[in-house]
Amino acid sequence: MMLNDVAAAFVRLGQSFSDGENIRLEQAIRKAKADNPWFDDSSIQHALQTWQLALNEESVHNWLESEQVLLATTPKKVGLILAGNIPLVGLHDLLSVLACGHIALARFSSEDTALMDYVISELEHYHPWFKEHIRKTERLNDAEAIIATGSNNSSRYFESYFAHLPHIIRKNRNSLAVLSGSESTEELKALGKDIFTYYGLGCRNITHLLLPQHFSPTLVYDQLADYWEVMNHNKYANNFTYHRALFLLNKQEHLDNNFLLMKEDSSLYSPVGCLNYSYYADLEEVRSYLNREAGNIQAVVSTLDLGIPVVAPGKSQEPALNDYADNINTLQFCMSLN
Repeated sequence: MMLNDVAAAFVRLGQSFSDGENIRLEQAIRKAKADNPWFDDSSIQHALQTWQLALNEESVHNWLESEQVLLATTPKKVGLILAGNIPLVGLHDLLSVLACGHIALARFSSEDTALMDYVISELEHYHPWFKEHIRKTERLNDAEAIIATGSNNSSRYFESYFAHLPHIIRKNRNSLAVLSGSESTEELKALGKDIFTYYGLGCRNITHLLLPQHFSPTLVYDQLADYWEVMNHNKYANNFTYHRALFLLNKQEHLDNNFLLMKEDSSLYSPVGCLNYSYYADLEEVRSYLNREAGNIQAVVSTLDLGIPVVAPGKSQEPALNDYADNINTLQFCMSLN
């Protein structure tokens, strides 16, 4: 197996995501929706389209060439503990392990099994090499390295249990937007994609707005009207209704447009159906906040030059192959095992 063959398989996988007559993919989508009520057509199709774009031939080859990837001559067994909060969230880890020629011992989340099973079957259909390099398992006793994604609580367990192995351990992270106050109407509307895609369940979803002083949060509200349909999703509506009742019961000041609750709160995290916001006086205060919360931030959406990588409004849920979770280069980690 040559690296070019692996790359070609990734490209073919991406192409399969847009095949309107792909019966196996249709079956996987139906099962994914049955297994996880959060995975509706809009969420699954967004994930498939995002991966289709990411896995185009040019992007795949640029990704592997820029990292100077070489297939391992002595493959290691890399245990993968994958999340299931959004469709195909564990795919990047799987592809990274395979791109370096290692063996993936994959423990899928029960929340996202059907689509990941489809990925495996598609890769194995392309070349038998993948049958030898992907093993679904519940036990990782044979793992020689670990890439695990979980909650803050589970990450502490992973850190302890796998301390003796090379590892990447990820915990909860959230994303925020830093507004300048001079955003266009289109840019403010685009924030809706960053807030509501996947119903806010992804680590790249905006859960906090940093606003310049005297900027009214209602200016953002006014541009989110087109996203009211999130209330048609029963689980989102239940979350919204629950937190609205809490805010009213606790007499917490908040804004309510009947599908999103906004509250002035310095916390980076906000629950589904809610969005926190706070104010800053100058960019030095912004940088201080970003430094303080660095270990909890996944992505920063902004049009400002903040001295760190930022994402344009509307693009937080369209990561490229070289947008690594927690800013930890997964390819480099896998190559370090060679």
